[in-house]
Amino acid sequence: MTFICFWLRLLVTDDVLNKIAYCTNAFAVTKITQRNEVFQAARLRAWFPTNLAEIKIFFGLVLYIGIVKLPKISDYWKKMKCSVNTTDRLHRVRDLVETMNKNFKDTYTPGEDLCIDESVVPFRGRLIFRQYNKQKRHKYGIKLFKLLFYSGKQNDNVNTTPFNVVMSLCNVLLNKEHTMFTDNWYTTVGLARELLKNETHLVGTLRKNRKHFPKTVVSTKLKKGQYIARESVDGITVMKWKDKRDVLVLSTKHSMRFRTTVKHRKQVSKPQIVLDYNKAKGAVDLSDQMTAYQTPLRKTIKRYKKLAIDLLLNTAMVNSLILYQSVTKKKISVLDGDPAPNTRPKRVKHQLKKKEGPSNKSRRACQQCYKNNVSDYGRLVAKNKTKKVNTFCINCPNQPYLCVECFRKLMKSVFM
Repeated sequence: MTFICFWLRLLVTDDVLNKIAYCTNAFAVTKITQRNEVFQAARLRAWFPTNLAEIKIFFGLVLYIGIVKLPKISDYWKKMKCSVNTTDRLHRVRDLVETMNKNFKDTYTPGEDLCIDESVVPFRGRLIFRQYNKQKRHKYGIKLFKLLFYSGKQNDNVNTTPFNVVMSLCNVLLNKEHTMFTDNWYTTVGLARELLKNETHLVGTLRKNRKHFPKTVVSTKLKKGQYIARESVDGITVMKWKDKRDVLVLSTKHSMRFRTTVKHRKQVSKPQIVLDYNKAKGAVDLSDQMTAYQTPLRKTIKRYKKLAIDLLLNTAMVNSLILYQSVTKKKISVLDGDPAPNTRPKRVKHQLKKKEGPSNKSRRACQQCYKNNVSDYGRLVAKNKTKKVNTFCINCPNQPYLCVECFRKLMKSVFM
């Protein structure tokens, strides 16, 4: 983990942490001044302002929670609040989200292929914009489009229709010849045309009920391996291909070309659109998978804590890892921070070999037979009872002498 601390500091800057410390101190002062009487045993009497160093230690401790489990959550958890009063449902994390978004954009330049998808921060508390999705592992939670949180339809400042989500997330990436890969919730013909106007391609799966969709493509029944496709005058290709089930895809980058690939040791023919889509979308859930192994998220009734911790210590940590790998060209583990080996260690091939020379000098007691006899008869009897052999394993560290029967039993136990 120490290898990516440098990149984490570029994203979670001291300005962000200083702002958190300021909000914490402001909240404490408000609480103390609002009380008419402070009891002698109250913890507020022992309050003193926090600072940047303490905030860094605190977030380091929260990261540590995902690695080392302690008996009680109170052993490393402290309450934090920021005294901000506004009608925005996300007012406690709004400034943090905008700051982190800016840091991400300033630090990393993405490649040609981009994926847009939603994620869920687990939360089961009472919340008006809490989402339910039975297909997710965490069925209840706060939905975010990576860094764009969904806070309900009543917030006019957050347009969460599929079209607006894509255009909002990629507004600084238009006119740079990127290719957007989206699932069927986002993909529409209208979005494809709008992105084409901004020199950006769109590849994604489709729903049957989308507008401006060729009816002949939807209504045609296909057998496995068959396809039907239509292409508009402005270069939008819509294809229906029958695999195990119907697959509907749209692309402004591909034609109806097929390519042969290997699946389950058999050569199969698939559309190039489907192959590129599967390759690009295969890593969409990788971020959630990486953060799930040592997650710092814990149960809390404060939704803004969940959002802030997920953004600071999950999203920023994964992005720091990506930055490190893109610069150093090395693969490392989030937990250890050690470069991952490029190749597997070679398996040792054990082999018996005969010792050349006089029989009285080349023969020794079988090591495994001697151990078995010691456990059964004791050392004095085992010394005379164990048979002597001139065969030994040439690839074992100490080259032990073994009879054929013991060698086979040991090798069988090693490779089972």
